[in-house]
Amino acid sequence: MAFTRDQVRDEVIAILKPHVQSGIELTESSHLVADLGIDSLGVMEVVADLEDKFKLTIPDDALREVNVVGDVVTAITSRLARDGRLET
Repeated sequence: MAFTRDQVRDEVIAILKPHVQSGIELTESSHLVADLGIDSLGVMEVVADLEDKFKLTIPDDALREVNVVGDVVTAITSRLARDGRLET
């Protein structure tokens, strides 16, 4: 299945929502830890959900470069593009 960047963003936000403290706005510029309060266990659950949804593997070293929601979207769209599964 191929995805657009907007679909990836919407799916990432939907997957993150259950892990975010109530009343917190979730945007592409939201910091995963500082703004959203996602702890290390939450990060691992989110990664597993993202891998399942997009049928890909997210290497541990890729997580070091992820600070905000937009970074997650970019990392996934880059991987999908490399695999030929990103629509423009």
